[in-house]
Amino acid sequence: MTKARLWLGLMLAVAAGCGDSSPGDSGHASPAGTVYGEGVECTLAVKVSELSDNIDSYAGKRVRVEGLVTGVCAKRGCWFEMASDREFATPLLFKVQDGVMVFPMSMKGKYAVADGVVRKIELDLEQTRRYLAHRAEESGEAFDPTAVTKPLIRVRLDGVGALVRDPE
Repeated sequence: MTKARLWLGLMLAVAAGCGDSSPGDSGHASPAGTVYGEGVECTLAVKVSELSDNIDSYAGKRVRVEGLVTGVCAKRGCWFEMASDREFATPLLFKVQDGVMVFPMSMKGKYAVADGVVRKIELDLEQTRRYLAHRAEESGEAFDPTAVTKPLIRVRLDGVGALVRDPE
């Protein structure tokens, strides 16, 4: 099955769970998966690439995004990264306060539907180097700070809830 068909299937499953129903309406079936936090409510559905391209338009808004989990916090399980719908793009970070939700390493490679508030994080060059050094250390990779020549702007979703499931 192609990635596009997997993506479409997940979006249709989530739509079936949301519909135009009010909370608690049992007229619609919820998609199967593991629920974290408050779960996923019907909020504005946005592609990861759309957030990245138009961060100022979405900053401070609550949205729903969907995608493949590409990384999980190995120390406290307080974040996961979700692949963009655009190849070779920066993944979206879904972050919660330590202990609010704990994401297991086994989530990597599964599909997530995440609900949260968009946050734009602008780093200067030194902050970018520290951030990337920390990420490299967490993943056991080598890091050369002199290779970093531009500051990062990160798009983060401050998590409210998520639904995670195996790809079909």
